[in-house]
Amino acid sequence: MIGGRRPIQGRKPGDRRLRVERPHAPYFRYSGPGQLTAKEAAHAPTTRTGRLFARVKAVVLGRPLSSESEHEERLSKVKALAIFSSDAISSSAYATEEIIRAFILAGAAMLAFQYAVEVAIAIAILLGVVAFSYRQVCIAYPTGGGSYSVSKANFGRLASLVAASALLIDYNLTVAVSTSSAVEQITSALPAFAPYAVAIGVGAIGLITIGNLRGIREAGNIFAVPTYLFLGSALLMIAVGVYRIVILGRPARPRRRPRPRRRTPCSP
Repeated sequence: MIGGRRPIQGRKPGDRRLRVERPHAPYFRYSGPGQLTAKEAAHAPTTRTGRLFARVKAVVLGRPLSSESEHEERLSKVKALAIFSSDAISSSAYATEEIIRAFILAGAAMLAFQYAVEVAIAIAILLGVVAFSYRQVCIAYPTGGGSYSVSKANFGRLASLVAASALLIDYNLTVAVSTSSAVEQITSALPAFAPYAVAIGVGAIGLITIGNLRGIREAGNIFAVPTYLFLGSALLMIAVGVYRIVILGRPARPRRRPRPRRRTPCSP
């Protein structure tokens, strides 16, 4: 029995009471039969330095979440799209450039421009396969299932470890490439910030880390605006290009102006 019960004798022989002692009441509460859930006071620091560190941590990372409050972290479809599809959406900002750059470094610059459309179609097909597989996972695991748990349930522990390792490598490469590409775009538009490129990249990674550590809901509120801003600007760019080519009849590539001929001095 959690706590303690102590019988108390009254003034009269028939008076008997039962006192229930619960010394854990300030720190725990009942959340089910025989189950206790810790309150915030249970993990509150007792020292002055610990309380100061806890306040700073709460300001930066938010309040700590208990296991039973995970259901409050659910996102709406609008915010969930900004979080879980930001990887694929942001890749369209730098993937084509990085593919062409890889071809150029390999000494096949002409192949980069010749097969750019084919590579883009292959990537679109791959994204369709990934989206279809995610849909199947959501149907088969309605309570939630990531790559590790799904692989472990169907293919064993080795396949689940490979899937988890691939995700870790993918996340690290995505952060590295996307952040470096974003910094490169900023410094190309604003050359005055070129000497601070490394500091801007480290600061961007720090903001991404803090935003994700604050929880899914906080991350959804933080990253929804830039994600939809980028999506809207990309769609606007496509619409303007289609309008200029189809309606105005302008060529996709600007015509090069002929270079003026150099005049050579006449010899006497």
